Amino acid sequence: MDFYNLLAMSSSAATADTSASGGSSLLFMVIFMVFIIGYMFLLTRKDKKNQQAEQNMRDTIKIGDEVLTIGGVIGKVVTVKEESVDIETGADRTKLRFTKSAIAKNITADKKAEELKAAKVKAAADAKAAKSKAKK
Repeated sequence: MDFYNLLAMSSSAATADTSASGGSSLLFMVIFMVFIIGYMFLLTRKDKKNQQAEQNMRDTIKIGDEVLTIGGVIGKVVTVKEESVDIETGADRTKLRFTKSAIAKNITADKKAEELKAAKVKAAADAKAAKSKAKK
């Protein structure tokens, strides 16, 4: 059910029940509008966090990182400037210049983050195993 159908049903219910329960339908509308505004706030906040994480990733690109562009080009960063990045791709070492906003993913940083996460999980599992072994 979409928003307009819900709104139409609530307004028709409000006109039908104005004499019996006018206050409750108004209360329902106010609660519903607060819910919709809150939901939209949460969506925009989540989107803002994602944009901030992407901007942080683009700002931390350094020479030697392997990156993926939004066009699907994978290459190694050769130079980093304020608004652009030169990458080297292919066996013939072709250099291409992209704006930083065209970088979709820093593959090197993602691999390091995965390795760090795996190391933490392994350390936690080892600590748990050592703790259970010490109990016995």
